[in-house]
Amino acid sequence: MLIIFLIVLITGSCEEYFEYSPYAANVKSEYKYTFDKNLEMLNESDTAQKNVVKIAVISDSHYNYHELNEAIVNINSRNDIDFVIANGDISDHGYIKEFELFHDQMESLTVPYFTVIGNHDYRSNGEDIYKTMYGDYNKTIIFNNMLFVLFDDVFWESNKIPDFTWLENKLAESDNYDRTFVLAHIPPYSHQFTDESENLYCDLMRRYNVDLSIHGHVHKFSYDDYYHDGMNYTTIGTIIDKEYGIITMYDDRVVVESINY
Repeated sequence: MLIIFLIVLITGSCEEYFEYSPYAANVKSEYKYTFDKNLEMLNESDTAQKNVVKIAVISDSHYNYHELNEAIVNINSRNDIDFVIANGDISDHGYIKEFELFHDQMESLTVPYFTVIGNHDYRSNGEDIYKTMYGDYNKTIIFNNMLFVLFDDVFWESNKIPDFTWLENKLAESDNYDRTFVLAHIPPYSHQFTDESENLYCDLMRRYNVDLSIHGHVHKFSYDDYYHDGMNYTTIGTIIDKEYGIITMYDDRVVVESINY
């Protein structure tokens, strides 16, 4: 009788146990296809040419959900943001619960949002969870005849070389658009890039006249012609420090701001 009771107890609790196991990768249906859902929302809003486009870029929220919620409240209060991009490290250990908590908070945004995969998001089963929730690691967004290229440039944690051929193929289409922006978690001058990869990335930015290369990872704000070649790079401060970025695209210029809240 005791054996039967134990079997029932174990089998009855298995679903709950695996649901909350930090290494689980079984993404619930309500968390799937998030990129597609937000892209549909963005396309519905992209109905007329705008003279000014504003996007908010957050980065490196990790497990700082209180600070993330405050950022969302701040962004929602502005009423001038067209969409938000979370530029990597939306989790800390790649656990499914971290992705779920991030997703649940981002759902309160009043505008669409999109994500770039960061090196922390590759930890544990994060690679599979991310893809199920947010789609391909490399993808593009088109808004107001502007091209936004979301690029996976993680080397070490992914155990692969970023797909620079894919990046070049997408940038080759940039002549069809008024402006082109690349968003990737790690800046090319960071330690994960080899000299060869750094030179390749920067050559692509220059050759295709990218308007701005946007990054996170280093947890501090910067905006600079880093290589003194006419190409501007920015890194966005971390949500941990209650900081995010606003990028405003005018007809004749791009303005980058660091927002502290």
